[in-house]
Amino acid sequence: MDTRRVAAVLAVTGLLFAGGCANDGTASAPPSAPASPVPATKTGQRDLPAPVAVTDDTPSAPVELALGGVAAPVDPVATDHAGVLLPPQDVDRLGWWADSALPGSGAGSIVVVGHVDDVAQGTGFAARFAELTEGEEVALTLGDGSSRDYRVDRVLSVSKDGALPLDELNRLDGPETLVLVTCGGEFVGPPLGYANNDFVFASVAS
Repeated sequence: MDTRRVAAVLAVTGLLFAGGCANDGTASAPPSAPASPVPATKTGQRDLPAPVAVTDDTPSAPVELALGGVAAPVDPVATDHAGVLLPPQDVDRLGWWADSALPGSGAGSIVVVGHVDDVAQGTGFAARFAELTEGEEVALTLGDGSSRDYRVDRVLSVSKDGALPLDELNRLDGPETLVLVTCGGEFVGPPLGYANNDFVFASVAS
């Protein structure tokens, strides 16, 4: 097992997984809580906070995600000093948490986040996440040109002040699972943006 990834995941389990979005597009994460994918608010692109960009040349790192015949590029991203995980500012792109599991590793959660929309850019690619239903397939293209297919097991929408599936998002053991994360539910304005976080869990397709 990659000890660098283990250490990183353990480090973020002490930070808030709030998914909160402030009215200026910045994320708020109180201390002492797990990592926080924070998808879009209805601000302009210039106000969307920039993710922590990282370089990951691992051959099995995801570079594209496709569903329903439409694909989006995937960029590696990392948590910031407060444990917040931000997607790319371009709502047509997605972010892979580079300290989550790798596709094809056979274990752990592969976490991919995206903005649901932006007032300046329109609907984001991640808005498709909430439309997925059990049995539908999602494909990842990897850095070496190979692909990995996943089948949706369940879709979960959780209030940002509710019980979030932190253990599932932060694990590097157990079955290999693709987890897609974005904002969902009603747009309620600042500081939360959207009321919920939407999660799609997908297992390796046999």
